[in-house]
Amino acid sequence: QIQKYAGADSRVEYFPSWSEVEFEAEEVLAATEVKVVPKTFNVMFAGNIGAAQDFPSILTAVQNLKQHSHIKWHIVGDGRMGQWVNSFVQEHGLQENIALYGRYPLERMPSFFKHADALLVSLKDDPIFAMTIPGKLQTYLSAGIPVIAMLNGEGADLIKNSGAGLTCAAGDADGLTRAVLHMAEMPETARRVMGERGKEVMAREFDRTRLINALELWLSDMRLRPPVQ
Repeated sequence: QIQKYAGADSRVEYFPSWSEVEFEAEEVLAATEVKVVPKTFNVMFAGNIGAAQDFPSILTAVQNLKQHSHIKWHIVGDGRMGQWVNSFVQEHGLQENIALYGRYPLERMPSFFKHADALLVSLKDDPIFAMTIPGKLQTYLSAGIPVIAMLNGEGADLIKNSGAGLTCAAGDADGLTRAVLHMAEMPETARRVMGERGKEVMAREFDRTRLINALELWLSDMRLRPPVQ
């Protein structure tokens, strides 16, 4: 898309963001804020609770799976729709299905992720969102935990092509329901493979050192290149 507007002769380089958090899973203690329930499949969302994240569709999936008591949803974060989400949970009797923890600093995320069997990322069904990869996706991939994505476009393609998780279309609450139920029924070994594939694509595509080195080379090339007349 950018190349189209910049012109065919313009040089456009792809420079993604990297993980916001460094994960050293072996050295992290699990967050004590999360209640540990044996034989529970834990789906965790971490980040902004806003209109762009399409929480109405997420909560529809929570309702769809209400009778599956072994599936627990965990929301770590806050935002403009935080109070609405809390009210919805109370009004629809979902307190046993979903836990809301509020906002925590980024450096605490690894301790929360220690409880997660799957990490949830979502964006609304909007063309502009289909052109982007959510910043949190790199953080999720670096954690080595399978991703469940309710996305369109670039983010969904990355997960599908890498085998790092399961996807459904943006706004597809029923698709999200099926994806969560399917992953909950998968053997732990299969989920572990998904997590490892996420770490592999993270190292290959979003490694911070590699990206900074590439940026330095591009800037040096721009400095040395003669100006266009």
